[in-house]
Amino acid sequence: MVSKYFIASVASFVVFCVLLLLNYYEIHGHHFQPKLLALTHILTLGWISMIIFGAMFQLVPVVLEVKLHNEKLGEVQFWLYCIGIIGMVYGFWTFSVGMHFTASAVMVTAAMFLFIYNIFRTMTNVTKWNITGLFLLTALVYLALTALSGLILGYNLGFPFLDRSHFDYLTLHAHIGFIGWVLMVIMGVGLKLIPMFGLSHNFSTVPAKTAFILVNIGLLGATIEWILTGAVWLLNVYIAILMLGIVSFIIQIISILKNRMKLTLDIGMKHSAVAFGYAVVATFVGGLLAWSNPGDEGIREQTVLVYGLIIMVGFFSMLIVGQMYKIVPFLVWFHTFSDRAGKEKVPLLKDLLNESLATVQFWILNAGILTMIAGTLLIQQTVQFIGIALITIAALLFAYNIGNVFYIRKLHANRRKST
Repeated sequence: MVSKYFIASVASFVVFCVLLLLNYYEIHGHHFQPKLLALTHILTLGWISMIIFGAMFQLVPVVLEVKLHNEKLGEVQFWLYCIGIIGMVYGFWTFSVGMHFTASAVMVTAAMFLFIYNIFRTMTNVTKWNITGLFLLTALVYLALTALSGLILGYNLGFPFLDRSHFDYLTLHAHIGFIGWVLMVIMGVGLKLIPMFGLSHNFSTVPAKTAFILVNIGLLGATIEWILTGAVWLLNVYIAILMLGIVSFIIQIISILKNRMKLTLDIGMKHSAVAFGYAVVATFVGGLLAWSNPGDEGIREQTVLVYGLIIMVGFFSMLIVGQMYKIVPFLVWFHTFSDRAGKEKVPLLKDLLNESLATVQFWILNAGILTMIAGTLLIQQTVQFIGIALITIAALLFAYNIGNVFYIRKLHANRRKST
């Protein structure tokens, strides 16, 4: 069941990159464009959220020492979610936002609530809570808010009823999703995975606890002030608190990396370290957009696009690629080979992943992201195309590397059946 989510997620990333490459000339001007909306939702729903669902199904029971409530429910969620995403992306792409689009949005929302119910019921059996559990429980609340706000906005596109600008609510929907849902999961899971993969010990979790408090205060406060159109100065205070919370978590990651026993970063950890660098840049650009007015609307529109690309491709995607290089080989080896180790010759964990290929992909991906950002900011479409082409090549190399891990598993399973 988890493998389905991982494979669909990687496929979504490749589809996103290929479509972005074929439509690179669309990446300019205001972000509210049919194809940009479609591409954004392929990335956020198909790539980012899909991988989080799969990872949480696997990791929540392990981290919180409980059994997953219902695996069959996860299967139902997967198919409902996939069908809903396809319908939504098609609706955005063609800007056909009538009943079929609304029905697709309902399916995606229903799938998300199945996930929320499944994980929440799993968490009701937890006896030993920790900071990771609090991050993940809070993320479920934000996922519910993201799903409901997305459903409302989807319906409003076809059947307008909101008395305020659609763009105002879209901004809230995006940030609740990015910060409340995705970033909360990254913080919670990162507190477990990064120390485990880096062999880090004896570090304080005070920065992470501080981040948890500040990010929640900042995000909830900014959301309420935005909805109520309250005092601008108070909104800016909440944004500053939110940014301090993100910086606090970056400090936590630095502390973890400083206290690692494994001094050399492997390719998965290199991706993760660079990803958090992009997180710092995204935080700075977000503050710039919130607190400054360049005067030229064109400059602001391009900066908003760059902001989104840094978050989704630089931070989230780079981090996911790095963690997938750690998680997938480990899970495949554990479930496929661990019971045979010592009894017969089985592949070593390092044999499942081509690290040389992953290293090449790492440099190509970074070069592509930086080139794409430069081209977008300067409105140089040729530079944009080169950057996106490099990202697409990196995505294909990544997909091949991860696909090969699953192929080795299947090959071994077939051998065992034949014997």
